[in-house]
Amino acid sequence: MMTSWMPELRGRSGPKYIQIADAIAEAIHEGDLDTEAKLPAMRNLAYDLGVTLGTVSRAYQEAERRGLVGGEVGRGTYVKSDGRYPQPRAPRAFALGGVRDNGINLSMAVPPLGDGGSALAETIREISKDGDMCGDLMDYQGHSGLARHRYAGVQWVARADVDTDIECLTITNGTQHGLLISMMALTRPGDTVLVENITYPGIIHIASQLGVRLAPVEIDHHGMKADALEEAILEHRPSAVYLVPTVQNPTAVIMPMARRQAIAEVVQRHRVLVIEDDIWGFLPDQQMTAIAALIPDQVVYVTGLSKAMAPGLRVGYVAAPPGANDAIRATSRMSGWMTPPLMAEVAMRWLDDGTGEKLMAWQRNEAKARMKIAADALAGHDIYGHEHSYQIWLTLPDPWRGETVRQQAEARGVFLLSGESFVVGRQPAPHAIRICIGSCRTQGELEQGMTIIRDILNGPGGAALVIA
Repeated sequence: MMTSWMPELRGRSGPKYIQIADAIAEAIHEGDLDTEAKLPAMRNLAYDLGVTLGTVSRAYQEAERRGLVGGEVGRGTYVKSDGRYPQPRAPRAFALGGVRDNGINLSMAVPPLGDGGSALAETIREISKDGDMCGDLMDYQGHSGLARHRYAGVQWVARADVDTDIECLTITNGTQHGLLISMMALTRPGDTVLVENITYPGIIHIASQLGVRLAPVEIDHHGMKADALEEAILEHRPSAVYLVPTVQNPTAVIMPMARRQAIAEVVQRHRVLVIEDDIWGFLPDQQMTAIAALIPDQVVYVTGLSKAMAPGLRVGYVAAPPGANDAIRATSRMSGWMTPPLMAEVAMRWLDDGTGEKLMAWQRNEAKARMKIAADALAGHDIYGHEHSYQIWLTLPDPWRGETVRQQAEARGVFLLSGESFVVGRQPAPHAIRICIGSCRTQGELEQGMTIIRDILNGPGGAALVIA
């Protein structure tokens, strides 16, 4: 049955398409839209609301992602949920479904698959020869995992000059889990955490779910600015600072040593805790010294292996100061009990037998090859990306806006993220897009996607290309 329902948008905040999707959810929850009710035709609703057809299309897609509606070609869009349960409102970076099975996906900062599957098969064969060990790996693990697995983590973080021991290291289900438990352990609802003013969407979503306020700190081509950080500390009195010093997401900036020392000096003087996200730290040819190595008593260092070796290797490590370690370890057990011991065993073996080094070398070489493809396609445009990174930050020429480019790319089967996905608070979104060159299947697919982006822009060139 066609409905005459019309969304009420007054008093709502956020992008128009989110406002419309929220109105749909509210109407279902309150009984104004019954199950199987047919929503207004998109073109009609766009006219009635005075918005573009693309905005209504995105709103219906968002409602479908939340499980509220379903669409069929030729039939329209119908309500399929009774709205009794809250629906997720994750950033777009978390809402595109399968990473590699949805058009040409340049939206997610993930590495290519590489040869991790073959390496895993060989490692599993080796593990299977020891029946007693297999039994141990299928049992509950105490004290954040087996000692040998935690020692492998100690060796991994030592690559960034982080000096810790197995008593201060927690194994997690990947770096994202490590960030979540660190925020849960170190903050309370209503607290303020300082972040780069353009930052990783995952931390924005974590903060939103925990009721933590994020306050932006200005960045430049060397990362977070030390003087801006000090001003923000004095203004906000934060519980913690979150930052990504190496291959920052989304700008791909690598913070030089002098800036790391300046940040450490400010943090140490004001005695603020830092959550340092070093998931991409393996990519540069020479690994940078972590801020955690400069002020170990004030930094919770979070890293992992999924980007370095294989996306499915969901093993992360949190090296924490003794004063924060107990809370982080308890939060880890509360939220996931334990990292699957089999995964931790695979990680340990790959770190010990050289498999991990081979996989990382392949990732660096693949990143370099893909970066060249992308840089060649966007020659003459204002892009920033490290030679060995899997992401590019493209500042758009006039008159382009990030959302316009994103929508036009999506209409042609290429998915990416515009600047608004990375903005903290109510700042204006930069006229930029992030292009992730690792999330598509092949170099050929990347070349096809980059050609589409270049053709969309097809306008006046920006500033000179920068490959740091």
